[in-house]
Amino acid sequence: MKDMSESGFPHANGVKVIADCTLKVVEGSWAFAEKNAAAIEANWEQAKLTNPNYFNGIVYLMQNATYDGSVIDATLVRSDFKSYIYWRKHGFPEAGVIDGFGSALIRSSDGLFMLIMQRAGNVNHGFAYLPSGFIDQNDVLPDGTVDIGHSVERELEEEIGEVASTLRRDEGYIVVREGIHLSFAVPFHLPITSDEFIAMVARHNEITPDPEIDSVVPVRRMEDLDDLKILPFARALLEAVLVAR
Repeated sequence: MKDMSESGFPHANGVKVIADCTLKVVEGSWAFAEKNAAAIEANWEQAKLTNPNYFNGIVYLMQNATYDGSVIDATLVRSDFKSYIYWRKHGFPEAGVIDGFGSALIRSSDGLFMLIMQRAGNVNHGFAYLPSGFIDQNDVLPDGTVDIGHSVERELEEEIGEVASTLRRDEGYIVVREGIHLSFAVPFHLPITSDEFIAMVARHNEITPDPEIDSVVPVRRMEDLDDLKILPFARALLEAVLVAR
């Protein structure tokens, strides 16, 4: 098995279909956050002025990962959102971790993939991307393992509301390593069309006081990606699945 200090996946950029993953929280703190505590706090005070909706919740970052051709085993360290955005603001310098998270690859009954655009005040505002979110305390089971599928489903409920209950989960994961990011994409299929999905999300936004999503962006073919400002991990995944089908 190769770990992330070596050249194989998941250290190298790439897209792989895997059968399963095992993620587990380990004891200890993130040394980068401790070393930069004063600067992180100062940056947090500034960030809240620009983004008053920001909340300093617990997030988990990935320390080590091994891949045996069908399964990924990884360990996670506990941190917080303010430390993450400081790390991100400075271009994700080497800090002993990578940004590992779950995402949702949603395909409608008419064969389109559903991307979303976040509203202003959210960390990925301005980008088209797969519904995704941080691994947080709600995803950690009593034994310290993380249910990444539950993390994705929780995020979907927060972002698209009751329409999430229409999704049907497929087996396995499509894992994307793109630079500092390692996305565990959970594939879902919709028993409804893309237009019906978009309409349901719009209705959710109308009745939700502070919705996260600005719009849904359907993607059918490679050319649909050309004019999108899209997060690199999402582009890599969509290019792979669009070529494969």
